[in-house]
Amino acid sequence: MKSLKTKTYIILCLICCIIGCNKSLDVDPRDKYSNDAVWKNIENLDLYINSLYEALYTYSEIGGSNLTDGYTDLLKYAQTNMEPEHNRMNLRPNYLSPASAEVLSPWAKSYGQIKALNEFIINASKYGNKIDAKQLQVRLAEIRFLRAFLYHKLIIRHGGVVMRADNEKLDGPAEKNKKRSSREESWNWVITELKTVAEMLPEAWDAANTGRITRAAAYGIMARSALYAEKWDEAILAARKVEELASRKGLYQLMNNFDDIFYSPHNKEIILAAYYKKPTLTHTFDQLFSPTGDLERYGGSASPTEELAEKFDIQINGQWQPFDWSNPLHSATPYQQRDPRFYSTILYNGADWKGRQVETFIGGKDGYIEYFDGNARNRTVTGYFIRKYLDSSPKDFVQERSDQYWIEMRYAEIVLILSEAYAKKGDYGLAYNYLNKIRNRPSVGLPNLPIKSTWVTYLNDLQKEKVCEFAFEGQRYWDLRRWKIAQSTLDGKRMHGIEITKKEDILNYKLVDCDKANHYFPERYYTVPIPEFEIRNNTACLQDPLWQ
Repeated sequence: MKSLKTKTYIILCLICCIIGCNKSLDVDPRDKYSNDAVWKNIENLDLYINSLYEALYTYSEIGGSNLTDGYTDLLKYAQTNMEPEHNRMNLRPNYLSPASAEVLSPWAKSYGQIKALNEFIINASKYGNKIDAKQLQVRLAEIRFLRAFLYHKLIIRHGGVVMRADNEKLDGPAEKNKKRSSREESWNWVITELKTVAEMLPEAWDAANTGRITRAAAYGIMARSALYAEKWDEAILAARKVEELASRKGLYQLMNNFDDIFYSPHNKEIILAAYYKKPTLTHTFDQLFSPTGDLERYGGSASPTEELAEKFDIQINGQWQPFDWSNPLHSATPYQQRDPRFYSTILYNGADWKGRQVETFIGGKDGYIEYFDGNARNRTVTGYFIRKYLDSSPKDFVQERSDQYWIEMRYAEIVLILSEAYAKKGDYGLAYNYLNKIRNRPSVGLPNLPIKSTWVTYLNDLQKEKVCEFAFEGQRYWDLRRWKIAQSTLDGKRMHGIEITKKEDILNYKLVDCDKANHYFPERYYTVPIPEFEIRNNTACLQDPLWQ
């Protein structure tokens, strides 16, 4: 069997018209393949299953311009008019609404995919007699995982959702109007489903099947779901299952080299990823986010903020300290001796890049432009560029496009899930033991944090560590929401950058406002509204009270 990442979408183009635009559950599917062909043998079945992995790519942030860190304090988009309009949602009151909900939630696409996954499960009992029973059980577990994964993503956004997950029949016209399950009921279903399928999945696949769902992926997403559901014991149970696969089986580990996580596709930190492959499945990440000096008219779509940059500590005289521009020992050489993850995450003025040095000072090759509502071109508006995930080879990323993989979950998240869950249970000693594992890996080498004994003080440490570890990996926005601190972190606040002027060899650094308006995050933003087309088409689905 070919590698999943080389053929994931070989037939996807033929089924996109079925599941990508089908918002109504009572439209008969226009299948491109007969069931006889799909279920003829395991090879045909696996080819079809690979197309159903589209579910992972729906929520891949590397595949488009929608980095959700752009809705937080970590990343500033250069233009207001970019889709999906991060600045408009951040800075314009009432921009998020039931009419614009799909900016944050691909509801219609997800439910179309859920329908296709349901069809597979139902058809297995009708046509699966030609497939070896053990092989079929594994394939069903994959499909059930993907369905649970989609619900996981929807619940994070909306709370209680419409559950259409019957394993014996599809919802038809009689079930068109269906109520939302409660948030607790929705999470219970996802957690139970993932716990059920986990043991049906293999611990590992062979190299030819890199990217297929494993037992650790099921337990990992179960652990994350339990954390959102505030079920601490369930989160620990699931995360410990992954930890066991790491410690006893050697299947996972914290990578010693932080960069290897993002540029070595077979590294042992990856638990779940969406793999791309030229020329069949590519994206434009490098076109969008590379330094603007790489290629005229490309790059610079979004810039890391100073709020992110200052989270990375600095070492002065052998001592690690929180970075502070007002400290002359820090500001004299602001980009030297920082937390090693800084250099893997951010490109800054003077950074080595593709055989040159990045120039973000005014008039430099990579330029700087003051943000204003209506910028017509992309330049850094903060004095920084994204580094993580970028391809550093000197290729033409417009002609070749890009195929870096998106990491949905890696082992570091499992370690921090254990840390957070134990903290919630009041075991701060164990919580910091796990938190410090992230800091102690050889390529990071930071000292242990002292143990704090309250949730608030612990959360400050956890937040900082997660920002330095997972910037641009799609964690921050959803963390702020589930911790219920998004409002205090974002609402009424402005983010900043560093304007650099150069006179001869002297650099002058100035902290600047890169928003020019206050961020907007009212209480109701903690829940994404149900899209208005769903409320209109499904009369039993009620909108959240704060969005009515």
